[in-house]
Amino acid sequence: MDKEKGNKRLQILEKSEKVVKIEIEGEDHTLLAPLSSKLLENEKVDIATYSIKHTLMSNPVLYVKMREGDPIEAVRSAAASLASEFEDFTSKYKAAIV
Repeated sequence: MDKEKGNKRLQILEKSEKVVKIEIEGEDHTLLAPLSSKLLENEKVDIATYSIKHTLMSNPVLYVKMREGDPIEAVRSAAASLASEFEDFTSKYKAAIV
């Protein structure tokens, strides 16, 4: 993915039928905390958490374990839902300050 266009590089560190570990370059708690929370709203998700070994020297790793379903699809769905919520908030915020 091209960082210059605002895309982040993702690396799948582990993938099985019910588990995925994804390293997300250049992110921190600002993205991973709401993403984990959004994932946990999905009843098919058993565990959604992340770790950052060192804030300045390492990228966060998102860990998702499913009760059922595809963990990659759950992450995509949660990310799309968050993006929609952020866009809605941005438009409401801009309308309020004008």
